[in-house]
This record gives sequence, C-alpha cells and structure tokens, in this order.
Amino acid sequence: MLHDVHRPPPTAAHGRRLASARTRGAGALAALCAAAALTLAACASVSPPPAPHLEPDAGIRRVGVYVPSGVWNGLAGLEELEAMVGRPFDLAHWFASFDVAFDPVPVHDVLRSGRVPLITWQPMREDLRDIAAGVHDDYLRSWADGVRAAPGIVYLRPFPEMNGDWVPWNGDPDAFRAAWAHVTALFRDAGAVNVRWVWSPNLTDEPRTDANRMERYYPGRDQVDVLALSGYNWGETRPYIGWRTFGEMLAVPYRRLTDLGDQPVWMAETASTEVGGDKAAWIRDMFASAAAFPRLEAVVWFNENKETDWRLESSAAALRAFARSVPPPAEP
Repeated sequence: MLHDVHRPPPTAAHGRRLASARTRGAGALAALCAAAALTLAACASVSPPPAPHLEPDAGIRRVGVYVPSGVWNGLAGLEELEAMVGRPFDLAHWFASFDVAFDPVPVHDVLRSGRVPLITWQPMREDLRDIAAGVHDDYLRSWADGVRAAPGIVYLRPFPEMNGDWVPWNGDPDAFRAAWAHVTALFRDAGAVNVRWVWSPNLTDEPRTDANRMERYYPGRDQVDVLALSGYNWGETRPYIGWRTFGEMLAVPYRRLTDLGDQPVWMAETASTEVGGDKAAWIRDMFASAAAFPRLEAVVWFNENKETDWRLESSAAALRAFARSVPPPAEP
C-alpha cells in the first residue's frame, strides 16, 4: 500500500545531533526493557518472553521494523518497541519522497547503533521518464554523495509496489526500468559502493493483467541486490481478500520472485490486522513457515495504527507471540 511520506520534524537540535550521536549500549536497552516489562505487566500481565526457540541459522535471519515516530530525532520510538519485544531490531525502515533532501542524521544514528538502514524512496510527483532523462540528476547526486559518506551499508528501496495501481509510478514497465537503470548508474558513477538496491513489488499484480506483471518491471540481476515483497493480512477489514496466513500470502509470489534471480529475499513490508482471525497465531506462523521459503532472509514489520491496527502491541497476545517467536539478532 502507498504510505504517506514522512518528513523530518523541524527541531532546534536536529542539525546538531550528527556530531553528538548517542552511543546506545546494552545498559540503555536493559533499562528500556525493564520499564516496558512493568508497563506490560500492569496492563496485560505479560510475562517476560523466554529465549527464542529458533536455531540461529534457521529461517529468517534479519528482522526489521518501521515505526511512525521515525528516526529523525533519535531512536526512542524504535528502542521502546525493542524493549517490548526483548531484542534489538536488525533493520530500521523509514520512508522518504524524492523532494526530501538526504538527511545523514538518521542514517548515521542507525548505523552507529549497530542497526542497518532501509529507506523506501518514493517519487510522489516526479515522472519516471523525467528521472530516466536526467531531469533530477542534481538531486539524485546529492543522495548518492550522502550515501557514499555513510559509515556503512545503506539499503535503498526506490519505487516500491510498482505493480500496484495505487502508486503513481505504476503502469509503464519500460519507463520504470529506464528510471531504475539511470538511478543505479548515477550512484555507481558517484562512487556510492555502499548502497544496496531493494526491488520490491507488491505480492499481487493490481490490475492482474499480463502487461502489469511484476516480472515486466524487473531491472535485471546486475541492478538489484535484494528481491523483496510487500504484503499484508487484511483479514475482514477487506472481506474480498479475507484472512490469509503468512505462508498462504507468500507461496505464489515467492516462487515468481525467486525465478527472477538468485538474490536474497526480504519481506520489506508486512503486518496483520486483528480483525477476522488470531493475530498472535498469524505471527507465530510467520516465523514457523519460514522454512518453506529458504531464501527468505528478512522480514520488516510495519508498526503503525493506520488502515487497521498493524502494530505488534495491538494486543498483549500479539506482542507476546512476536517476542517468543522472533529469532535472535543477526550476527554483525
């Protein structure tokens, strides 16, 4: 689904934080965990989660999250959720539009905290053919320079859900591939060797026509580092879709995706509603069914109360299921 693009809230301290980025160690996380545990116990009698029971090398290796408070003024919102689930997230996800300047503050904060940034980059007003023709090259170079200066790997996810008719960049696979090729070439020429490109269609083609098949938008193996998908369990909030388990959602698009290349597979956006089924069971199935998708390396949860309450903390049962099922943090 198309998400509102979040912009950095203006604060007096915003420009100063890069030089004084906080070191977030185990002590800070432990304090947050203790506070969150008291909160959960008071409202839902949630006991501390036991150690995850998945083997470190089984199934999903990276777990990420998007939190609506963003990452522009510190990682407090992210850390609060981490305290609830009892482990740090490996990936921190946020959204930016093509008219937002590259901001090194959240990128550096996330990297220095030991997490990996995943930025979804959306041209809300810019035409794909203009992008391919170089109309926005000065802007693109500013992003390439910013990524190149980052102290680690940065994952960029441009033009997501391109096979969905709710995004303005849908409907012209040729223009899409040309724009993608232009952007990746510009970053390469700028020396941004630390960028990783995440190509991320929707689970289903909408409209479901041959001309709009996700495969037609694929730029090619040499321009894509991660094959990703976006998909949600809408349950009875959209009765024409209905309740679907994670495994049911992923079965067909996973096969289509892995037929395109040998890159790792991510679920770049996912979540479940509470309406129409058992969200806690859905979450347990998400991790348990990973063995059926051997190339699925990462899952990124969309943690916002938006079209429905997608949040992990939408119920004590859902939060407890995630905390007890999530695998250990990925090795650095």
